Amino acid sequence: MNNKFNLVQTNTVLEHESIKPYHDTLSRPIIADIIRDTLEKLRIELKNNPNFSPSKDEIIKLCEKKIKQKSNLPIKRVINATGTIMHTNLGRSPIDAEVWDKVKTLNICSNNLEYNINNEGRGIRGEFLYSLLSKLTGAEDALVVNNNAAAVFSILKTLAEGKEVIVSRGEQVQIGGGFRIPDILREAGAKLVEIGTTNIVTLKDYEEAITENTAMILKVHASNFKIRGFVKHPSFKKIRDAIPNNIPLVYDEGAGIFDESMSEEEHIKSALKSGVDLVCFSGDKMFSSVQAGIIVGKKEYIERIYKHPLMRAFRCGKTVLSILEKSVIKRLNSQGQFKGYCETLLAIKPEIIKQKALKIIENIEGFEVIEELVETGGGAMADTFYQSYAISFKPKDIKAVIKFMHNLDIPIIPKVKKDSVLIYVITINDEDIEYIKEVLIKIKNGNFLAV
Repeated sequence: MNNKFNLVQTNTVLEHESIKPYHDTLSRPIIADIIRDTLEKLRIELKNNPNFSPSKDEIIKLCEKKIKQKSNLPIKRVINATGTIMHTNLGRSPIDAEVWDKVKTLNICSNNLEYNINNEGRGIRGEFLYSLLSKLTGAEDALVVNNNAAAVFSILKTLAEGKEVIVSRGEQVQIGGGFRIPDILREAGAKLVEIGTTNIVTLKDYEEAITENTAMILKVHASNFKIRGFVKHPSFKKIRDAIPNNIPLVYDEGAGIFDESMSEEEHIKSALKSGVDLVCFSGDKMFSSVQAGIIVGKKEYIERIYKHPLMRAFRCGKTVLSILEKSVIKRLNSQGQFKGYCETLLAIKPEIIKQKALKIIENIEGFEVIEELVETGGGAMADTFYQSYAISFKPKDIKAVIKFMHNLDIPIIPKVKKDSVLIYVITINDEDIEYIKEVLIKIKNGNFLAV
């Protein structure tokens, strides 16, 4: 009876040829845990059901199925076919390949992250990067933390703790993950002073809200929505001219937009020229680099943030700083001609995207190319859409098709719209065309049902 319950040994399954490829994906200990848990459940089933008698191959296949499910959890490459160019859930902007190649050696070897070679002693982490960012934006100084939420929090905690921060009601936003401006102010120990209405804020609103306890005026970019119609607000320059010089005007720009021709809003460079004291934005959105919170502006405020104890908690390491450094150098060397990931894709003529879609479905029945709109995503230019094209098809079992596409070696993440599956082509690399084609052929032939 005991032999019956022994089934197969954990190590036998662990070293099986179908399981070993997962070792590099999940690690041997995690896989061993999955196998042990599966075998234990089978033993319980055997005790309760005497007729239950799985073969060795069946047990290994069951373990492999559970291991494969787990293998979708580590970070892996996917194909973004959602119609959102900088999809936050899919990693936002991919890092420039040329930049990535340049930072490899810096990260697999020792480097001078915090060592000043000229002075033969300890240096300032990110010092040269800060000078590059100042040159790029026209700011007096710059600072980098691990994301833009940390940038906003650091600014508030350093400059406004125990004091009042003026924010218009239309800018008390919430972005993904529950990041709410009023909550961040409260956590930073600042008091929110609301002015204006959802759609209208005037210069007088700002002037009348200022007291001796006012720490700053915070302007927040409405990253994931847009208020249209009867909307009015004063420009940065008018606000700066109307308020005392000792009250900093801070702008959470968020998106990192440098090409202002893409939007009517004021962004990083123009905001600084208009008198904004600090601007913060993300490194992995329109800036097309690594996730980071970049703060640029007046040196006196940057230095105070840098010296705050929180800076050690929010500071970045060698990987982030080296990628940003090379990214900024590439931008500076382009003399203003650099186009980031999203900008590059949006510059492609819709007809070229249509031809790529037609090439993918060539000689495959059941699929059509339709005109669709795409958006930037990543909290940049909300509610702004661009003409593009997608591959559309109507499978009998949408859930089964989506599951199949998600569980591919390189998962494809499409969009479901009513009874159709849409594969937006704008974010598909040319080298992936044949791969997508093979997947669509399998779907057409129904081969995916057995997977």
